[in-house]
Amino acid sequence: MIRLVLADIRSQSAMWLWTVLCATVGGACGAGAVIAMLTAIGSAQAAGDADMTQATIALGGNIVFFTVLAAVAVVASTVGLTLTTRRREHALWVILGIPRRRVRRVLVTELLVLGLTAGLLALPLALVVARATLRQWTDTGLDLHGAYVGFEPWYLGATLVAGIVPPLMGGWAAARRAARTPEMRAFRDTAEPPARPGIGRSILALGLLAGVIGMWIPGLGFELSGPEQRTAFAFAGNLFLVCLLLLMGPWVLTPLMRLWTALVPAADIAWRLAVHSCRARAARSVTTVLPFALALSIVGLFMVIGNAMPGGSTGLDDVLVVLGWVFVVSWIGGLTVIALVGRERRRDSALISAAGARPGVIARSTVYEGVIYAVTAILFGLVTLLVSCWTIAVGARTSVGGVVGGLPWPMLAGLAAATLITTCLALAWPAVRTSRIDVARALRG
Repeated sequence: MIRLVLADIRSQSAMWLWTVLCATVGGACGAGAVIAMLTAIGSAQAAGDADMTQATIALGGNIVFFTVLAAVAVVASTVGLTLTTRRREHALWVILGIPRRRVRRVLVTELLVLGLTAGLLALPLALVVARATLRQWTDTGLDLHGAYVGFEPWYLGATLVAGIVPPLMGGWAAARRAARTPEMRAFRDTAEPPARPGIGRSILALGLLAGVIGMWIPGLGFELSGPEQRTAFAFAGNLFLVCLLLLMGPWVLTPLMRLWTALVPAADIAWRLAVHSCRARAARSVTTVLPFALALSIVGLFMVIGNAMPGGSTGLDDVLVVLGWVFVVSWIGGLTVIALVGRERRRDSALISAAGARPGVIARSTVYEGVIYAVTAILFGLVTLLVSCWTIAVGARTSVGGVVGGLPWPMLAGLAAATLITTCLALAWPAVRTSRIDVARALRG
């Protein structure tokens, strides 16, 4: 079995390379944030500074939570897509006589190898992340009492956990589906099979829904007397809501994408091709949109709660301190997904070219896919932003218009523009390559 695992990894090295990159960055950022927080706490405790210890726990806890959340979500979805796009190859293994249980064991072993490799590669990067995080905290005025990140043996354990757990979370269900899907169905289906919520996802979704209700009841009701307490509970409910919606991404992001694209006039054939491609490859679309939607929605929540508190304001520096590594994980994760499915996109372009489409039409449709991804993420972020404004306004007993008007809209608009530019530029190179595509080679590869 080990020989099969290594042979499969070598044959699919181009695809696994991007997955390892995503897992390495996610593991480095998540483990680095944990290392920085624990190092700062230890330094403050050694100096006997109780106030700094509490401040470090509060700031570091938020950074660790948001960073780990982004890393797990982005890496898990990317790994799941990696296995889903190879469902025909896994079906071919079954046809060649490999037992289904062994197929699953091979895939799980590949995930372990992927996670182990990512965890080892993430170790030096995690040290860089931890040191940069401590430098950010020092620049904000925190006295860290000379906290310095050197090397401790437990750092390796932290990076290995951060490297192995997210791939297993994202690939476990995909490996099980690959071992259970009838081989003829995998070859017969021209579109991706419809997503189905598994038992684990359903239980987690119910838990998040209970969290939303449990936080909103005191945050929006009258059980709590102080506005700070109510807004804190409302913010927690909004955060649970974002996690719930992204967890159910195939049933949230896909309908949102279908809804707004149906409202756009489809006069250009390239636009119609892009819309059809995004809908037919729903798993690819959701996995590409998810990192950007996650970043935009979390930034929106952070902006709302920061500007709604009495005398509070949130600027770009505050966002970078708390959510800087979230941007790194999300942006690299989104770009990784775009590169990861390059071969699949080339095959789709080859089929369209064989059907008679001109290279210019195919190139434009590829760029339009980037527009669809970005606009879907922006709309998701806008919806969660407005919901957050309403809940925070109710909790703070203020007007919704006042909360909305107090947001830094130029910065939010700039972030949305950066999302659009990033996805379009990332797909510009595949669009250029489609003009020189060798149809026979692309379909044979």
